[in-house]
Amino acid sequence: MLSKFIGKLSTQLTDGLLDINVEKLSIEKRLAKALLLIRSLLLLLQEQVLLHPLKDKTEEIYFFKNVKPNFLAAKIFEQERYNLEQNKPVGTWKMLLAYYESELEIIRRYFRQYAYLYQYYRTGMTEMDELYFIRGAEVPSVLIPEFGEPDPKFSTCGDHLFAKFIAYEKLQEYILEQLRLGTLASQLTLPSTYQSKPLHWTGESINLVELGYGLLDSGQLNNGQAGVNDIFKWLEEHFNVSIGIPARRFVEIKRRKRLSRTRFLDNLRDSVTKKIEEDEEFNPEKLTSKRESKKGW
Repeated sequence: MLSKFIGKLSTQLTDGLLDINVEKLSIEKRLAKALLLIRSLLLLLQEQVLLHPLKDKTEEIYFFKNVKPNFLAAKIFEQERYNLEQNKPVGTWKMLLAYYESELEIIRRYFRQYAYLYQYYRTGMTEMDELYFIRGAEVPSVLIPEFGEPDPKFSTCGDHLFAKFIAYEKLQEYILEQLRLGTLASQLTLPSTYQSKPLHWTGESINLVELGYGLLDSGQLNNGQAGVNDIFKWLEEHFNVSIGIPARRFVEIKRRKRLSRTRFLDNLRDSVTKKIEEDEEFNPEKLTSKRESKKGW
């Protein structure tokens, strides 16, 4: 029963944060809305664990090692992303590049500071699980130098640290994506032999997701050998737009109503069809052919 409830809450967390990120909100409103969602789900999770106690050590270790840290990590990531964007310098790309690189170094330093525990997290070690993920276990501070919020009924000495590892890895991925997109934008130059205006995608970025997966699954590029990352990097580079993580954006499309899941591609088809019909309607040769046909009758 508890596992089904956890699965439901995990889905609500993923889908809820995805919906919030799609909305065009200020960073302050986005943070407030995200934290409200995460805190409400954490509260529900805590209530269920207290109402339906974990049956043994194995279940308790799994919950505080793999389940709760994911919810805590979402909270930490949203707060860290807000701080990152709030403190972002306004200026040249060189200034922004230096800022992002310094933030990456802070994350790497944190991983180095807790090298053993980070390795424990990364490799899936289990030797110390009964100390790190059992409530009430007494652990020397030398083994866990950083604790989260003390709550003997709903926390262990290791769940908060694992949550920070998850959140910081996600933040690191986010910063690297901003660096990649910023580098692409800064390197966009026009060929000297062809002085045309650069093209920028001004439609919704989700429309490019439809287009990208259409190109991928129909095998239109490199004889069908182009991968999803290759296609979306190309689209981002040439249209100077941030699409985000393609798989996550594709979830938005799958969650649409069935009759309108490919509305952008449908609109493209309708626009081309309309253009063909208009051209045929005003084609002089076709009009002449119609007149001659009428004469024949």
